[in-house]
Amino acid sequence: MRSTKDRSGREARIKATFARYEDRPDECTLHPVHPDEERRTTEWMTAKRGAYVALGMWR
Repeated sequence: MRSTKDRSGREARIKATFARYEDRPDECTLHPVHPDEERRTTEWMTAKRGAYVALGMWR
């Protein structure tokens, strides 16, 4: 698992979790590292493989 610290050494607030599947596109979910109970089910975003690109490609 990757560290939850960003490049400056501060603790990251968003985590990427990957789900790999054999019969459908893989998925990447972005979510808070330490969500509170109220936000746990509302502050996340999931994208299927092919719907996202590396940040370096856009720089």
